[in-house]
Amino acid sequence: MEIVLVTEGGFCFGVRRAMKMAEELLAEHGGGVTLGPLIHNREAVSRLQEQGLRVAETVEDLKPGEVVMLRTHGTGPITTRELTERGVTLVDATCPFVARAQREAAQYHADGYQVLVLGEADHPEARGIAEHTGGAATIVEAPADLAGLELRKQVAVVCQTTQRLDALQALVHDLLPLVSELRVANTICDATTKRQEASLQVAREVDVMVVIGGKHSANTTRLAQICAETGTPTHHIETAAELEADWVQGAARIGVTAGASTPDWLISEVVARLGELGA
Repeated sequence: MEIVLVTEGGFCFGVRRAMKMAEELLAEHGGGVTLGPLIHNREAVSRLQEQGLRVAETVEDLKPGEVVMLRTHGTGPITTRELTERGVTLVDATCPFVARAQREAAQYHADGYQVLVLGEADHPEARGIAEHTGGAATIVEAPADLAGLELRKQVAVVCQTTQRLDALQALVHDLLPLVSELRVANTICDATTKRQEASLQVAREVDVMVVIGGKHSANTTRLAQICAETGTPTHHIETAAELEADWVQGAARIGVTAGASTPDWLISEVVARLGELGA
């Protein structure tokens, strides 16, 4: 069996930057806190916790004087203000591409547009982007969500950075007949698009596809969906321990890709385990 590794897989720029910032914080302070997991990968977060970077779920869990990292997914101005009032020291690890989406949403709102955020309603990034409009933005996951919305004449769209380009195109297609003016900020991360395209190409050429990354990671889940849509058997795993021999039995070529929050060592472990299974 042959293993075909998608070279665009693994840490993206924003995640690599955040992990470096976390290492520097731990080296300087010997510990710290993140408000929510720094990235959506349990294995990587667990390693950071072992080194002293604890995870707080709410602002109330923080103590005055603590050094707090803002996660890669970003947060909104209301939450940032609450953190400042809490008396903590902030280290902003927000991905620069997420920060751009936040700025676009805030500017559109200031210019009088009704802002729609293409994203997942329960995802911290999408919620943070919406918070930059004072909570006025509406998060939509698909064109079907437009039903029942009272749309104004001037509408603007921004995207959660891990969205699919075809999802944005579909939303714009359905919005155009409904509004007089439509502004669109394509804030989908270029690395996300390249990763999706490369994974799609490999999935079309192999017998089995393995996608590595957190089950609660939006971009990894989307990668698995894209690969599965080709008809190639696709398995979304978090660690090598989840691999099953039956998945690769009789396969001549096995594709491997990984989400933006998946560390290199996890990818290496999966490849090594596939080798043990005969790949």
